[in-house]
Amino acid sequence: MSLSMEVVIRESLPSDKVTVMKMVNEAYDDCEKQFWVENHMRLTEPRFHSHVNKKELFIAEGNFSKIVGCVVISNTDDNGRNLSMLVVEPEFRRLGIGKKLVNFVIETAKEAKCDYVGVQILFPTYLPAPGKDLTKKWYLNLGFEFVGNMNFAEYFEEDSKYLVIDATFSVYKKILIDSINS
Repeated sequence: MSLSMEVVIRESLPSDKVTVMKMVNEAYDDCEKQFWVENHMRLTEPRFHSHVNKKELFIAEGNFSKIVGCVVISNTDDNGRNLSMLVVEPEFRRLGIGKKLVNFVIETAKEAKCDYVGVQILFPTYLPAPGKDLTKKWYLNLGFEFVGNMNFAEYFEEDSKYLVIDATFSVYKKILIDSINS
């Protein structure tokens, strides 16, 4: 694998379903398996199609059109953009692909004159979560700031039925100064 892999970011297509669902669900299974009922899928087929139809799911494609990562981008009610389900295939991590996906979200948010980009990280209330701690540190290093916690069940009532632990969303935002001052 080349350390200078060219990566193109594009909208997801319905034909990406099998690859993207496998990639996302395996990634979340690695870091959240103890959070959910057995066989819970973080990205279901209906949710995949909803993201594709709303043009929210973006794919990072590497050499030979191989899907190496993805991110979901959604608008907020207060002139922001949220990113979620940011995943990079394990063998392509530490090559800057995740950062490229985050920068893509930031740039599209700036173009849309959004005030901020937000991300929520699901943390267990009473269990250690080293993978989540690394994710938090990574976002902080990218300039996101912790702004508070939200009750996961209040925002995702349907999904919360499948949690087997108490969990909260830690909320992080990156303020887009350029878009506020323009």
